[in-house]
Amino acid sequence: MMRLPVLRLSRLGLRARLSLGMVAVVLLTTLGVATAALFVVKRHMQEDIANEQFDRISAIADAVDQKFLSRRTLLKTFGNSVEAQHIADSKLLQDFVMQHKSLKEAFDNVAFVDRNGDLVANLNGADKIGKVNIKDREYFLRTVAAKAGVISQPYRNRLNGLAQIAMTEPVLNSQGEVVYVISGAISLKEQNFLGELANIKFGKSGYMFIANTDGIVIDHPRKDLILQSVNAEGGRNPALDRAIAGFEGTAEAMNRVGVYGLYAFKRSSQTNWVLGGIYPRSEAFARIEEIERYTWAGALLLTALVGGLAFVVMRSQLMPLSQLHEHMQVSRAVSNYAPLEQVGPKDEIGDLSRTFDSLMLERQIAHERLRSSERFLRDVTDNLPAVVAYFDRHQVCLFGNKAGLAMRGKTKADIGTLTMKESLPEAVYKQLEPEIAKVLAGTATRYVGTYDRNGKEGFFECHLVPDIGHAGEVFGYYVMTFDVTRQKVAERERAAGEARIRTITDNLPALVSHVDASLRYTFVNAHVRALHDNAELVGQSMADVRGIEDFKMVEPYVQRVLAGEAVTFEMTGYRTRGLSQNWYQSHYIPDRDQEGIVRGFYAMTFDVTERKRAEIRSAESEKRLRGLTDNVPALLTELDRDERVVFCNGRYLTWLGIPPSSMMNRPIREAVGDAHYEMRKPLLARAFAGEEVSFEQTAKLLVGERTLQTTYLPQRNAEGEVVGLYILANDVSDLKQKQMQLDTLAREDALTGLPNRRSFEEHVREAFARSRRSHLPVCLMFLDIDYFKSINDSLGHAAGDAVLKEFGRRLKESVRETDMAARYAGDEFVVLLEGVTDADEARLVAGKVISAMQPVFHLPSRTLQVTTSIGVAISEGDEDFPALLACADSALYAAKKEGRNRFIMAASRSETQEARYGSSFARREQLVQ
Repeated sequence: MMRLPVLRLSRLGLRARLSLGMVAVVLLTTLGVATAALFVVKRHMQEDIANEQFDRISAIADAVDQKFLSRRTLLKTFGNSVEAQHIADSKLLQDFVMQHKSLKEAFDNVAFVDRNGDLVANLNGADKIGKVNIKDREYFLRTVAAKAGVISQPYRNRLNGLAQIAMTEPVLNSQGEVVYVISGAISLKEQNFLGELANIKFGKSGYMFIANTDGIVIDHPRKDLILQSVNAEGGRNPALDRAIAGFEGTAEAMNRVGVYGLYAFKRSSQTNWVLGGIYPRSEAFARIEEIERYTWAGALLLTALVGGLAFVVMRSQLMPLSQLHEHMQVSRAVSNYAPLEQVGPKDEIGDLSRTFDSLMLERQIAHERLRSSERFLRDVTDNLPAVVAYFDRHQVCLFGNKAGLAMRGKTKADIGTLTMKESLPEAVYKQLEPEIAKVLAGTATRYVGTYDRNGKEGFFECHLVPDIGHAGEVFGYYVMTFDVTRQKVAERERAAGEARIRTITDNLPALVSHVDASLRYTFVNAHVRALHDNAELVGQSMADVRGIEDFKMVEPYVQRVLAGEAVTFEMTGYRTRGLSQNWYQSHYIPDRDQEGIVRGFYAMTFDVTERKRAEIRSAESEKRLRGLTDNVPALLTELDRDERVVFCNGRYLTWLGIPPSSMMNRPIREAVGDAHYEMRKPLLARAFAGEEVSFEQTAKLLVGERTLQTTYLPQRNAEGEVVGLYILANDVSDLKQKQMQLDTLAREDALTGLPNRRSFEEHVREAFARSRRSHLPVCLMFLDIDYFKSINDSLGHAAGDAVLKEFGRRLKESVRETDMAARYAGDEFVVLLEGVTDADEARLVAGKVISAMQPVFHLPSRTLQVTTSIGVAISEGDEDFPALLACADSALYAAKKEGRNRFIMAASRSETQEARYGSSFARREQLVQ
């Protein structure tokens, strides 16, 4: 058989291969670009069509919301008119309604029903009044319970059978109770509500429809479907199911009659309505398919033209390549590079020639810069006030700065032969031998030692850092040594000064202490220690040492001194032995740093019992000379049986500016005014009937608006009959304010500022109630700080408190404003998420919390890597909080068991095994100096 010759590309020249390759590239590129461009154009056009449809349906949804808002404003204004005129008679109310027939432009009917659900006024006529009751209607019950207007679910009118919705507004009396409910009915089969919006079409056969989140049709071109289920005719529409579940946007799907279309969905902000629009795909994307056909025809024609032209041009343009190749061969044989004389045309090949010249020249410049950098490094280290050196694993010096070489009278020539032992005095080397063993084992170390400094004791600080390769092998170590003699001497002098100060304060007849900004004791004298049985108080918090009750008494003064104010106050107490009461005077003085920032305060407390007892004896003597009632810090009044004022004390003058004499023998109604008397008349009647009555009121005194606690005490004769009243009004403004402050403190964690366990559990009860009403689950996250006990034990409680504060801050920033994060106990935290639709939302929040803890924590004296473990549990409808907490606690235990620094979802009851999800953030905690 005769063998045909085969063309082999390897036998062709470079220009021929490149020319043929260029033709192939042009062909593939043209086809590829056409395909990519067509894909991008189709995608963008489809996205534009989808976005346009979504914008239209969003505009319709906004218009529907505006219609609801305008009608709500109309009903609210109508209700305010009824409240303002106090219309109580049903006939007057019917006449009032009939005067507003213009409401028919917005509603099919407007009716008034009383609290029992009975119809009392009707815009469509009075014939149905008293014959219709809607007390079982869901929208009526919600309006009465919430005292606010609602928009009802769609329903069928019991009288005319029409599909309707109702908008309601309550009418309240002066006590805030619901008197009437205004109901505005809107027909769903008429266009008086949607108007022209109902006729909007998408393309030729597309249309708009409305359903609610319960799957009930609100509006549709086919009116017979209104109030029917979206699945009433069989089959399912996946796009509509997603929209009812909460999806907003566009999607492609096939409807129940087999039409494949582009859907757009948007929720109404005023109701649970979902507005949708369908645009048949055959109409929506018809223009795109036409563009696709023309694009492919043009691409094939362009390929034929450009391919031939590229073959011709390529042959002529590759000539300069051979010239560049010859130049490169010559350049390899010479030591000093000579630039190319002719670099070719200003095209890619010419750029390649010029680039080759530039790279060769840059290489020569880089060598020069490297030598210059080495000189610079030497200059820097030689001028450092420290010994800097590098030793290999055999302790041979490979680098040493000027200070290090001069210390032992060595020069640069000794580098490479000088060992660590030879470079140091023998006494110093013996001190560092254990540290050298550590650094050669791969552990960085720091050592403070002593040396002979011209016959005196000197101190040095030596840092040894290992040079570790990628595989973990130690090549050598870096050494940096400082002279810290002055620092050590200063520390000794400071210690001596502190001893003198302690001797002085221990002998002062007072309790002397210093507290830092975190309210922890940093100094106490002997009297303070003796008061607490010589216990170690430094480092403990002020609240723990003094006790909660005692600390609350001084806390306002602590806040003032931390704000920069010097404070002096007195308080009472009892001697540790015996029950005699004593008085103490305390002076709190702020401790400021050089910038004026308060970093704590000094406290000095003196026993002033004798002085206070002398003052009390003097005050008691003075009291006997005053009228008792004029000094009672309250308004005291006595009324006779005829409600006449027979006595009032001097506080009327100091508090209200009213002389007591001007009120004597006057009826109380005349003294206080008709309006005030009518408000108190029922209470006075109860008191004259023999009941002790107490209430609070707000009064405008000369000193400003204050809260008074008023009590009516019946005055009885020997037979037990009420012959008058004693009226006592105490100013409890400060007490109310303190109660509010105490209530806030009781619900807030003092350290982190987060809600505490009590506040969280109160919130949980409300959240579970909302969950049961909305049928939406709640999610509980149970967190703790990994290795927190080790942090407390190794760094102290101050560092632990700083970690808790920073952890709480990051946790609060990681969750939504609608979620609640709280400190539950110790280093345990909890987060409650409401309205969680699926587990992915919980995983997203848990991942954010894990990520938020990854940056190092910056403590006052160091940085620290802190991580957290999280257990996540989602309610399934019938759990209580203890059960959900137990699930989250089990998941937290599993997360810690898996290695910490992760979260794990608690298994649902329907699952047979735990579904575990975690972040791979686990790593060993490190302390960074």
